Amino acid sequence: MTSTTAPRGAGLAERVDQVTGAGPDRSLRRGSLRFLRTAALPIGVQGPTAGVLIGPAIIAGIVGRPGALAQVIGLVAMGFVAYAFVTFTRSFNTAGSVYAFNGTALGPGYGFVSAWLLLLVYLSFAAGVYASTADIGQTLLASLGQHVGWLWLGLAGAVLALILALTSIGFSSLVILACEGASILLITAVAVAVLAAGGYHHHGLTAAPFSARGVPAGLLALGVTAVFGQFSGFESASALGEEAHRSTRTIPAAITWSLIGSAAVYIFFTWIVYSAYPTPAAVAASPAPLVRIAGAYLGPNVAIAVNAAGLISAFGAQLACLNAAARLLFALGREAGGPAKLATRIWPRHGSPAGALAIAGPVSIAGLAAFGFEASPTRAATLIIQYGAYLILAAYLLTVLAAAAWTWRTRRRPVPLAILAAGTAILGYVVYRTFVPFPAAPFGWVVLAGAGSAVAGAALLLIPGLRGRLRRSPLLAVTTPVRGPAAGARPADGA
Repeated sequence: MTSTTAPRGAGLAERVDQVTGAGPDRSLRRGSLRFLRTAALPIGVQGPTAGVLIGPAIIAGIVGRPGALAQVIGLVAMGFVAYAFVTFTRSFNTAGSVYAFNGTALGPGYGFVSAWLLLLVYLSFAAGVYASTADIGQTLLASLGQHVGWLWLGLAGAVLALILALTSIGFSSLVILACEGASILLITAVAVAVLAAGGYHHHGLTAAPFSARGVPAGLLALGVTAVFGQFSGFESASALGEEAHRSTRTIPAAITWSLIGSAAVYIFFTWIVYSAYPTPAAVAASPAPLVRIAGAYLGPNVAIAVNAAGLISAFGAQLACLNAAARLLFALGREAGGPAKLATRIWPRHGSPAGALAIAGPVSIAGLAAFGFEASPTRAATLIIQYGAYLILAAYLLTVLAAAAWTWRTRRRPVPLAILAAGTAILGYVVYRTFVPFPAAPFGWVVLAGAGSAVAGAALLLIPGLRGRLRRSPLLAVTTPVRGPAAGARPADGA
């Protein structure tokens, strides 16, 4: 690994930028993304339009009436996790995301395992969204009298997403923004129709979905746990740490507003769906309630258009997941060295991590193909994405703990420490509610697969020479001043 030194007089963010920008063949396109294009990645990973096609049915099946309330509480709880990422990204940023954050706070091995888990999250989310895109596409084609096997549709979408991911991040970000923006405009027309009609039988607009009256607290907590899966992905903005302009301002803003914006879409359209149905049970019984509402209020052609909106949003999501996975893999390859350097190859024309994409693309496609035997793409998507959802809970918990350690070493301010302590408690409770009682099959097998993947990440550290290379990391070396014993010291770029 090339040793690079940075002037000690420079701020932390500048020192990190100099180290990670060594060599044009190993550097992503610096400062090429403003706020909107940076925010496009986490918004794309969250895929709110595709999510609200079926999300209200899922949440209604868990908590019944207070589905929107569970999402509001989930937004507040997820805010504590987002705060941990903001704590780091206001000081410095790299494509390595949690590797650099957690490694700086609690050591390179801790950071490596954290990044390994998050990499698997993005790869599994990509594979799961391929299947979800195929599901939506198959439904859309069926409405037009055509039938194509779901696996072929998923593979076609994956190849197209991989081709677009190889282009510049600026262009692919525009594609993601266009996909999500057009999709939200289409489903907004449905919301306007429901509001104009006054909801179900002209008297369905009530605040009942925001009321917990008569619902046990434990049941509501299960709903909040499910919401974590819907809202996750905001942290992927940190993978653009080497491409965002003025990253210590742009990335924290992108994390914050992508979470708030996507959650607002989920909450609003969950309320709309509840308002258009007679009971929460009827919402839960509908496989795609928003599509059904579009047909009932605006006609079958609009229902087809809403289905197309979900397809467009899902495609943007798979492109975003590939972009996030490739940047994290690129950064890990740069740190690990050895054979992993293959992942650091850059396409000079576009500044894209071509080497990492050449690995991430086939791996995510293999994840899809592994479930090609499933008769239903819905089941395949559910199992694959649930695997990623379990892993992201672990990655979040590791990051909140690391942020608390970072804050203790650099600031020791009571309010940030209290916020992170609350985040640790909330996330710990979510993890508890997720795994106790132990999920029944097939989800129990998915949990075991996730646990095995975490163990595999730790086992990789036993590869001869890897731990030594990580310990000699120039990136972690320039962050060592903020790991010193002086209490109350602030990172030079901390805002």
